[in-house]
Amino acid sequence: MPVWLASPEIVSSIFPLEEGLFDLVIFDEASQCTVESGIPAVYRAKQLIVAGDEKQLPPFNMFQSSFINDNEDEEEEYETDESVSLLNLAKRRFPEKLLQWHYRSKYEELINYSNHAFYNGHVQIAPNVVPFKNPPAINWKKVDGRWINQSNEMEAIEVVNTLKEIFIHQPGKTVGIITFNSKQQTKIQDVIDNMLTEDEQFSSVYNQMMTRDLDERVFVKNIENVQGDERDIILFSIAYAKNEEGKIYNRFGMLNQKGGENRLNVAVTRAKEGITVVSSIEPEELNVANTSQKGKLLKAYLKYVRAVSTAQIEQINAVVEEIEENVNTHVQDQELHFDSPFEEQVYNQLRNLGYNVTTQVGMSGYRIDLAIVHPHDSSRYILGIECDGAMYHSSANAKERDVYRQRFLESRGWTIERIWSRNWWKNSSAEMERIDQKIKELLKSEAIREKIVQ
Repeated sequence: MPVWLASPEIVSSIFPLEEGLFDLVIFDEASQCTVESGIPAVYRAKQLIVAGDEKQLPPFNMFQSSFINDNEDEEEEYETDESVSLLNLAKRRFPEKLLQWHYRSKYEELINYSNHAFYNGHVQIAPNVVPFKNPPAINWKKVDGRWINQSNEMEAIEVVNTLKEIFIHQPGKTVGIITFNSKQQTKIQDVIDNMLTEDEQFSSVYNQMMTRDLDERVFVKNIENVQGDERDIILFSIAYAKNEEGKIYNRFGMLNQKGGENRLNVAVTRAKEGITVVSSIEPEELNVANTSQKGKLLKAYLKYVRAVSTAQIEQINAVVEEIEENVNTHVQDQELHFDSPFEEQVYNQLRNLGYNVTTQVGMSGYRIDLAIVHPHDSSRYILGIECDGAMYHSSANAKERDVYRQRFLESRGWTIERIWSRNWWKNSSAEMERIDQKIKELLKSEAIREKIVQ
């Protein structure tokens, strides 16, 4: 067989230990592969590619000597004795290539926090056609739960009620539930089990979901075990809350273990379409001044979730600036920015035609030069316009500039037109006429579709 898909352990079990047995060996998720388990497969390779993300979880070995502290009343921070990954070793020895594209999340706010908190804003994210859709892609649900026996029953009930709402009002959507400690995971599973016996409607839709393919079923996992998972909608139960004496202890369970920031990064990037965070505390109630960076990252994420949930753009930008001071988070409709005089001329001509135009649309380094606000719905864009300016020339090759970028944006709902500077200088009026006609065609098509629906 020309291609084999196997774990490093299976490779060692079934293939002869023969140098250069394979023309190419590719390791995926290499951050979770220990050096000792990977080397035998490396020996069998004529050529090697090691792919992975050091901002995700390191190798985990159940036979290593380690101590996982799930007791929130203990102040001591324990660190597991984790092996250096194959990815670590490869980075020190071989040339490195950064893969910048992000494909999982349909809406940029789902990945924007992680982009700036963990990747210095280098991840390329397609901007939203609807800058802040309603309902929002990220929701904040505040409940009056209590932290008792290292779990929060009120949050567990709210999470399961939200799960039922999704089943009923968004049929077919896949759902994952993530907790920050194993006792809250157990509590939520108990509430699900109780509802299955007491609520026939919930039991019917839940059991139907659990007959789907393994990667589409509902899961309930703690933050340690979600790498590699993805679902349409992710529900978080923060669980931490005031205890019976009304005090909040700033201890964060698995987040306080070594690599805790990576656990947070993995957890908040599992959603394809939406996130709901159920919390019993406001971010300001977490006093993280004297805690580790992990506690500060969690507090910042909660502030980010709340701001996105209520579409408070200034607060979103403030959180991003807080976690990465060097990122450019100016609001594009308040401050115009152009890559070239050519782009500015296009903007002015579109404005003269009566269109509302936004420049440099996007939260990451991946921006659309100009976007025309829909004439009849100011909450979304009707057309994106690409000029061959700085963003265009920053691409490493022509195929990325002209093919991949266009397809990527269209897969996220954009309609894109390109204006070449050469054509603009030759006949700018003809280019404006073409863009104007394109917008009129899009509006006419929308009107026809609406009539058909009615």
